Parts: sequence; C-alpha cells; structure tokens
Amino acid sequence: MRYTNETLKKFTEDLSAKLPAPGGGAAAALVGALASGLNCMVGNFTAGNEKYAVVEKEVKELLKLSEKYRDELLSLMEADVEVYGNYLKAAKLPKATESEKALREKAVEEAVKKAAEVPYNTMIVCNNVLKVCEPLISKGNANLLSDIGVAAFFAEAALKAAYLNVLVNFLYLKDESFKCKILTETKKLLSESERIERVVEEVCTKKLKG
Repeated sequence: MRYTNETLKKFTEDLSAKLPAPGGGAAAALVGALASGLNCMVGNFTAGNEKYAVVEKEVKELLKLSEKYRDELLSLMEADVEVYGNYLKAAKLPKATESEKALREKAVEEAVKKAAEVPYNTMIVCNNVLKVCEPLISKGNANLLSDIGVAAFFAEAALKAAYLNVLVNFLYLKDESFKCKILTETKKLLSESERIERVVEEVCTKKLKG
C-alpha cells in the first residue's frame, strides 16, 4: 500500500494503530512535505503578480525546487514504511545454524543501514526546504509571510524528528565508520537548519508585529 494514494485519514489512523509502520520517520517526512507545500503556495501567489515582477524569475525557480522537495519527501515517507518492513523480514530469517546466523546478521545489518539512510535523507531535503524559506521572506508575497514562517517551523521540526530516527536505527547498527560519517553530516544539518529557522522566525515575527 502506498499512503500517497490513500486519504490523510487513513494515514493518521494507521499511525495511531498498533502497527509497526507508519511511525515517526514517515510522519517526519510528511511534515517536511507539508512545509515544502506551503513554500509552493507562496511561490504560486507570488509568480505572476505584477507587484513582484522584479523577482519573478527567482521565485519561479524557488517554486520549482519546492515542488521537487515536496515530492521527494512524500517518496521518503513511503520509503520509511518500506524499509521498516524489510527490516522485519530480515529479523525473521532463520538462525538455527551458524551459516543461517551469519546470513541473518548480514541481512539485518543491511536493512538497518537502509532504514537509517531514509531519515538521514529526510534531514537533507528538509534542510533544502529551509533554504527556500530564507529567500522567500524578502521575495515572496508579503501577504503569506506567516505561511513562510510555518513552513520553516515545520521543516525544522521534521528535520529534528528525522534525526531521532537516524539515532534509533544506529542503536542496532554495527558499522561504526558508517555511523561516524552520517553523524558528522547530521551535525552540520542540525546547525544550519537551526540558523535558518531562527532567521526566518525573527524576520517574520518582526514584520508581522509591524
């Protein structure tokens, strides 16, 4: 089943149920997609508006990127459900003999690694969503300033939520070099995303207060 073909009600019901998936990783990706969807809305209300003709070319590029990020995050939502299913299959492999144990251990390690890569990629895309929010503050339709702020809040929250899902998978991963590499990159993503979110929040709050 692909949740992008289902209703939001179905996703939230399954999220609420006693089911192995969807879980926090899929929810994080969906929130990131909502953030990018808000950026798309801002772009659509800006492009073609004579008042913003001077920045129309740039806004159209930001809109194109936002549509791309939205779709990528929806794909990551689906992927998060899929990789967890693959992990469960690997965990159920037979382990009666030494040979079976070795095969199972290898399969589980690969499944966990892929399960960690999905939220890591969610972090990357959510950071890209935030990179769109920043220029939209000054170039987007001023009537939708609060929507840009919400997009930034959502993207930052989704990125941090995805980070927790990276960490939880690392509890079951033995490849230390892989973990070290990913953790180094996540540290950079967390730092940059916090900076952008802070800037967007400050500017939005100041402008909205007048």
